[in-house]
Amino acid sequence: MRTTTIAALCVAVIGFAGTASAEPFVMYGANGGHNDGSSVNDGSVVVIDPITAAVSLIGRPDDVARLTGLAFDASGTLWATTLQPGFGTPPPPPATTSSLVRIDPGTGAQLSSVAITLAGLQLSVADLAVQPVTDTLFGVTGPNGPGPARLVTIDKTTGLATLVGPVGGAAFESFASIAFSPTGTLYASVAGFGNGPVNPLLATVNPSTGGLLTSVPTVDFFGALGIRPDGVIFGGTGDEAELFTISPLNGAQTLIGSTGRNYVGDFDFQRVPEPQTLMLFGTGLVVAAARRWGGRVRSSRRP
Repeated sequence: MRTTTIAALCVAVIGFAGTASAEPFVMYGANGGHNDGSSVNDGSVVVIDPITAAVSLIGRPDDVARLTGLAFDASGTLWATTLQPGFGTPPPPPATTSSLVRIDPGTGAQLSSVAITLAGLQLSVADLAVQPVTDTLFGVTGPNGPGPARLVTIDKTTGLATLVGPVGGAAFESFASIAFSPTGTLYASVAGFGNGPVNPLLATVNPSTGGLLTSVPTVDFFGALGIRPDGVIFGGTGDEAELFTISPLNGAQTLIGSTGRNYVGDFDFQRVPEPQTLMLFGTGLVVAAARRWGGRVRSSRRP
């Protein structure tokens, strides 16, 4: 009986470790929406396959029409920004206001919500990113507030924003999205305003001022921007529903695929446990169980 029980535990642990994802990171997305009603899962948290761009629904926070920004902090907490649909045809995006929401990454449930404000004025926020090491939450404003494409920091508890500066300067005050690399470099997709985004660039940005440090041209403006912990840069085109990887050297884009009618406004990555970690954890459980079982057997033999 003892041997059979321990063997069963071993099989269970091996099976559990074998279910671990082959991908070391999970790609989360925040769905926006479209004024014409063509989109699905508006305001929901989704998981995106980084190889095919296929989308799986996780869930939707309470009373959220659209999600614009998404970022995991150092503790693994998932933060997002909301936006209510506005009137008229973008661009520029409709001037509505945003809240900072904390979300359960397993279910999409909303855990908390606070308005994002600057000097008493509620802001609209188009994108989020967390700075490594400092764990500071950064955002890029929409049209409501000090103007579009302003870089701000956001207090996670109060929602109070602090203005850093325009992303890239006056030439790029219409469109911007941001993402930090694992080494702390702040990247931005920026574009000027014409008949939609014009002259798009992939740039590195000074997080203390918002000024551009380097830039390379891209074909598209990426309203969704995220950098996997291994350094690969991903960009999404929102309403056009295309997912790309982007070269930081020359801005070259490689199409992954379409997200369908899921119009993803931002994405970020969460590390998943490695199979080796799961196996070690499971082995510890088996050893502990064996010792406990052995102790019970010895106790039962005492006179």
